[in-house]
Amino acid sequence: MAQNETPKKALVLAGGGARGSYQVGVWRALTELGWHPQIITGTSVGSLNGAMFALDLYETARDMWTSIRSQDVMELPEETNLTELHQFLRDIVREGGMDVTPLEEIVERVLDEDALRASPIRFGLVTVEKRGLKPRELPLEEIPQGKVKDYLLASAACFPALRAKQIDGVQFLDGGYRDNMPTALAQKMGAEELVCVDLEGVGITLPNRTGLPTTMVRSYWELGDILHFDPDTAKRNIELGYYDTLRAFGRLRGCAYAIAKSGASDADAAAFRKRFDAVQKAVKAKYPVTLTADLALRLANMKDAETAPLEAAAEDVGVDPAHYYTVEQLGRAFLEQCDRSRIESFAPLFDGSGNAAQAAWAALLPNTFLQALVYRTLTAPVEEGVEP
Repeated sequence: MAQNETPKKALVLAGGGARGSYQVGVWRALTELGWHPQIITGTSVGSLNGAMFALDLYETARDMWTSIRSQDVMELPEETNLTELHQFLRDIVREGGMDVTPLEEIVERVLDEDALRASPIRFGLVTVEKRGLKPRELPLEEIPQGKVKDYLLASAACFPALRAKQIDGVQFLDGGYRDNMPTALAQKMGAEELVCVDLEGVGITLPNRTGLPTTMVRSYWELGDILHFDPDTAKRNIELGYYDTLRAFGRLRGCAYAIAKSGASDADAAAFRKRFDAVQKAVKAKYPVTLTADLALRLANMKDAETAPLEAAAEDVGVDPAHYYTVEQLGRAFLEQCDRSRIESFAPLFDGSGNAAQAAWAALLPNTFLQALVYRTLTAPVEEGVEP
């Protein structure tokens, strides 16, 4: 690469079935950030999304994901809840896989092979020959004319739940049987910088041995069942993908929540953590057994030290992660949803009138006591000795 030449960027999209809606939010964020890939590689649903992104069909992808249901993708019974779906899938596996004619109709409707071949973004996908599980890593130019839609469906043939895809007498399976995150294919196609989007789907994810600069985008939250397509879940996942990408590029802070990265919000985060530590130090000095709240915080594994206690407590009480928050707004959301009566049962431990039984109760309920610490941090007046 010449000294002033921009590295060739590649977007690598993993497979994950219905979780693929998350990648639509990632694409939206990358577009806003001005991060434009020259290469897109994908496996399974990642290849279907990648083809739409290469065609600049963001609105089409968004509208498709926020409207389709499981019945629109697979031949399912009319009324199917999640339990019935799992039973149906077990039966289908025994019969050789589900009919995905509806998915084929969607691909036929939204993807134009000629336009994809003319796109300035190079595209590649991964599928696997069923016989011998032979991997096929295919840049678009290696896919025969008129067969792109077939190979996209082959890449997404999540056997044995879905039927193998037959092309010219050869049966193909989901690319996840080979590599659910095709970084090596991206490198072979000339990539010098990667953004990888992980859906934590089933299949084999080979280690990224490219040595290329890589930004990983992955959700802290569960993204749903891989074969349960639901518009409300898709809308949530799109928002999570959007915020996680902004965070991965340093535009947001937090771990579980999308928290503003600005002067005022950062100052609030630092002040919150300072007050939290003071509250915790004071109560530990009187009742050492209450230090088990530290365990709850470690298990939450929040990577932003200043906001970690607030994020962990917000998660426990069910604050919606698919929104943008300042530290102050996240604190308010926690206070609105927490069980104040339960939390305030720990009040004697904070004012010094508690007893050993109450301290032991706090030790037995580390997550609830962590909530109590956060509640006290957010509500205790400064004059009580907790300096901002």
